Amino acid sequence: MRKYACLLTLVMFLAPALGCARTAPPAPTPSPSQPTPAPPTAPLVPTQISLYTSTPTATPTPTSMPTSTPVLPTQTPTPAPTSIPPTPTPSSEATPAPPTHTPTPSATPDAGPTIIDFSASVSEADPGDTITLQWQSSGGTKATLYHLLRSGQYGHFWEVEPNGSMEYTIPPESRNWEGFQLFVYDDADRSARAGVTVTLRCPDDWFFSPAPDECPSSPPIFTDGAEQHFEHGVMLWNRAEDHIYVLFDNAHPNWKGFVDRWEEGDPESDPNIVPPEGLYQPVRGFGLIWREEPGVRDQLGWATGPEVGYPTAIQRTSRYKYNDTYIQALDGGVWKLGPEGSVWVYRPKE
Repeated sequence: MRKYACLLTLVMFLAPALGCARTAPPAPTPSPSQPTPAPPTAPLVPTQISLYTSTPTATPTPTSMPTSTPVLPTQTPTPAPTSIPPTPTPSSEATPAPPTHTPTPSATPDAGPTIIDFSASVSEADPGDTITLQWQSSGGTKATLYHLLRSGQYGHFWEVEPNGSMEYTIPPESRNWEGFQLFVYDDADRSARAGVTVTLRCPDDWFFSPAPDECPSSPPIFTDGAEQHFEHGVMLWNRAEDHIYVLFDNAHPNWKGFVDRWEEGDPESDPNIVPPEGLYQPVRGFGLIWREEPGVRDQLGWATGPEVGYPTAIQRTSRYKYNDTYIQALDGGVWKLGPEGSVWVYRPKE
C-alpha cells in the first residue's frame, strides 16, 4: 500500500508539470511541421514511464519469496522416509519373545525321575545262567523291578533302590528270552520306565528233521506209544503224558485230546458192539474214549485195524501260547497237531 501511495504522490506531483508542458508547445506553433511531433514528445516524458517501470522492478522481491517457500515443502518430504524405519522396531521388540520360552525347558529337570541306564551283563545267555542287571537313574526315591512273563505281562517283582544292581538266575526251563522292566518313582509318584531283554540260546534239538525254525520247549520225550487207524481218522496214545489224541478227517475241531481214563482191570471192550467184517472195535483206553465221548464214534467210524504199540517221541514249540505238538508216528513219520485243535498234518519220514 505504501508503494501505491508513493506512486500516487508522484503522479500528483508530476501532474502540474505535465500541464505546463502542454501549454508550452503551442508557443512554437508557427512551424506547421512541428505541431504533430510536439504533442507526442511532451506527454511521453520518459522519466515518468521509467518511474512507473521502477515500481515493477521492486516486484521481483516478492517473487523471490515465493521461490524460497517451495524449498520448504521439498524439505518436508525428506523426513517422511525417515519415519518408515520405525517398522523394523516392532520386529525387534518381537525378538525378546523367545527368551520367555527358554525358561520352560529349564523346568524339565523337575518333570520327574529319569532312568539313565538299565542293562544286563550279557545280551545272550543259556537257560540256567546267572546274569547281573544294573541300573542308574536320577530324580527318583524308590524303584520296582519286574520280571516279564512269556506273555509279556508283569510277573514277579522286587522293590529296589533307584540306583543299583541285582543278580538273576535264569530258570533252566526258560526259552527264547528273558525280559525285565524297571520303574523309578519320585515322591510325587511320577515315574520313568525302561526295559531290557536277554536272548536265550536254544539248548535242545528236535527229534526229527527238517526241524521247525524255532526252539522246542524241552528235549524230546521218548516214551511208549500206540497208534490205531479208523475209517475217518486216527487215535494216538503215549505213556509219558497218559494222553489220547483223536484226529478226525472231517470234523471241527480237527483233533481233540483226552486223558486216558482206562485202568487195568476195566473192561477192554463192549461185547454188545459187533463191528462189520474186516473192521474193529477199539479196546482199552482207545475203546473207552470211542464209546463214551460224544461224537467220537460217529466221526471216526470203525477201526480199520487193531492198535499197534511202538516207541514214540513227543515235542512242542516254546511259544507262550498256541503251540504246535509233534508226535513220532508208527512208520517213522511225524504227526503235527496245530494249536487248539485247529489242524493236524502228517509228515512222512524223509
